[in-house]
Amino acid sequence: MIRFLALLILLFSFNVQSQKFDERWYWNINAGAIVPDDSLQLNDAHIYDLRVGKSINYEWSYEILGFTDEYDFDIDYGLKHHGLGVNFLNINHDPLWKPYFLMGVGFIYHQSQEESGTNLYFNIGVGASWYFFGDNVRLRAEAVSRLDLNNTDLPGQDGFGDGVFSVGLTIPIGN
Repeated sequence: MIRFLALLILLFSFNVQSQKFDERWYWNINAGAIVPDDSLQLNDAHIYDLRVGKSINYEWSYEILGFTDEYDFDIDYGLKHHGLGVNFLNINHDPLWKPYFLMGVGFIYHQSQEESGTNLYFNIGVGASWYFFGDNVRLRAEAVSRLDLNNTDLPGQDGFGDGVFSVGLTIPIGN
């Protein structure tokens, strides 16, 4: 896993361009809704996450994230997830709204009334950020498909992955 992440960072660093990029660390806080597997309802689950990230070069950034979510399926089921992972973002800085492509990997812990366990998960998605207060604080929105390798018979776990839709604020650290 560590070799895989080191290889990804090395490959992305070869794409360095002479354009100036923001070298500050940033933190990002998001809240959103989850569409579990094949469900089409946005009221089944909610998610909160906190991320810390930094640009690798003009086009690529990475971020470390921690998240928690809870599914109730309108029956107060209480399926909870907690996770820790890393995302890599390919950002287009040309438009004012900075669209990006995201891919990530991490570990997800699930806990319910019947069982608990830890599995690997993968993210792939798209998003964008807009300057909200001057040239620092940005509003961020994204849509991500999260596929975990949880192979249980828990409600909402049929193997098709979860749609995660979130909005939040990105705030740089430092000047």
